[in-house]
Amino acid sequence: MMKELANGEKVFLKVVEPPLGEYRDKVGCWQDLRDDLLAGDLQQWLVAPYFIAEIAGEVVGSMCYYTGVGRPEVGLVEFVQTAEEHRRKGIAAMLMAELVQHFNRRGGRALYLCTVNPHAGDLYEKNGFCYWVGDGMRYLAPTAGDYDREYLAFAGNARVRAASWGDLPAAAALFNHRQPDWGIKEYLTRCFADTRFERHFVELMRRIEEARGEVLVLENPLGRVVGLVGFERLDSFYEQHVAYLSFRASPAYFGQVPELLARARERAGELGISILQTYVAEGDNEAAELLRAASFIEEARLRGRLSDGEYTRDMLVYTSQVERAAGRRHLRDDYYGQRRAWQAERVQR
Repeated sequence: MMKELANGEKVFLKVVEPPLGEYRDKVGCWQDLRDDLLAGDLQQWLVAPYFIAEIAGEVVGSMCYYTGVGRPEVGLVEFVQTAEEHRRKGIAAMLMAELVQHFNRRGGRALYLCTVNPHAGDLYEKNGFCYWVGDGMRYLAPTAGDYDREYLAFAGNARVRAASWGDLPAAAALFNHRQPDWGIKEYLTRCFADTRFERHFVELMRRIEEARGEVLVLENPLGRVVGLVGFERLDSFYEQHVAYLSFRASPAYFGQVPELLARARERAGELGISILQTYVAEGDNEAAELLRAASFIEEARLRGRLSDGEYTRDMLVYTSQVERAAGRRHLRDDYYGQRRAWQAERVQR
């Protein structure tokens, strides 16, 4: 599609989905996901249209949004960029308008993004975005209906399954929702009450690779992620039987959180993890009750560990013993900084 800028320059707008071929090195992407996503290796999970602007064959702007395959309701806008010498020409505005229309045509309801740039914030507001959580913003489509009430509402019993990359947008929608209002959203990636979640899911999924942990989701009959639990094994020889755990769920599905946590405990046992440990902010009574219902016990209280500079809260430590932990224990040689067997032999000489 060709459009003309106010200065008379002709700009060509394209929509390209992975694999991006010649555009692979000309657009933005999270570094730890870049090779897989832009090469098209995540196509079975993620729909990732990139919107590209060219002037005289040169890429001068780009942006993208991600949705799960077969799940177009929620999406994430990422990597909005314009070449410095072409800024203030309206290129980003053109691309954003095309992106939003594209999302709407595919049945989208809610788009999330984040920015710390006030000029970018102006652009997004003109396209229907409003400030939402932390530095995050949200757009609701004209056909979104009563999204906040309906999207995470009870829609029948959910199933527990392993998370995939296709859960990235849905996980962000779950964590960016204002309920439940817990001080700690996802401790492993340091996601707290006023923190949006998009980048955190990518980090979490990478952290649990190679049997270091697991991420499980609670998916309702409409294909919506209404709960998530993740745990990560501690990376030391002496603590490898311990994993830190975080969880979150829509209040409508609190009744299935014990099931979700039980599955996490089962999976931890298969990985040889015998202790799960999690953190709850003082006053987050719902979270504590859900943990107790799943056989976690309050083991410690860390005084004054959470503070916003004005108010201070304790952090509660909850743990659960995992029965029949059967995974192989790693050797000392598998950990950085440990004395190797041949070194021990020389010390004993």
